[in-house]
Amino acid sequence: MLQLNNVSYRKSKSDLVNSVSASVHAGDRLTIFGPNGAGKSTLMRLMAGIIEPTGGTITSNDLLKAKNAIGYVPQQLALFNNLTVKEHLRFYRKMAGNNTENFINEMIETLQLKNFWNKQIDELSGGMKRKVNLTVGMIQQPEIVFLDEPFVGVDLAAKHDMLNWLNQLNKRGVTIVFVTHDWQVIHQLADKMWLMESGNLLQETTVDEVVHNRLELPNTSTALHKMISFHRS
Repeated sequence: MLQLNNVSYRKSKSDLVNSVSASVHAGDRLTIFGPNGAGKSTLMRLMAGIIEPTGGTITSNDLLKAKNAIGYVPQQLALFNNLTVKEHLRFYRKMAGNNTENFINEMIETLQLKNFWNKQIDELSGGMKRKVNLTVGMIQQPEIVFLDEPFVGVDLAAKHDMLNWLNQLNKRGVTIVFVTHDWQVIHQLADKMWLMESGNLLQETTVDEVVHNRLELPNTSTALHKMISFHRS
């Protein structure tokens, strides 16, 4: 689906992503994991086509070359405080330019947004805003979706609704790539893990290998050791 070949991203003389080579396959549930400043979000934005690599190449299959095939849910809320939930979805649906009404209705139902339909964004809780942010990033019914810390500030009920929706989509073949530090989310939404530190992809592995202590990390990955060891303990 996506092939990364020695992908780098350099800005202001700093290597934010350094010579990453890896593949994303159709139907994957992949989390990119590592400490702050590891390059996770930058790598994901490169894969989503939001920014261009300064070195290397990213190639995709014909499916991802179609309009609206890629969805992106940023950590920063892409919402307007003075618009209602309904106005947001109508606006972004028009931008998507395709017939996604049934898909939108399904999102509204699964994410339990119907009772908030006529509320402005600034009237919503943090968790409800995250739900709306998720619908906006996926309104075009993508083949692959990239999510950057989508569960920040989300309570357990909202998290359950969002995880339920994303896993439903994955069962239909939608590929999911996300960044989070939330191990509960990782357990429920990921099978594969890319471990990053200091702009480098240290290892492609699985959640199962990491959790059950079957993974040997390089001695240089001090921060990753701490993050994973803390979870195992």
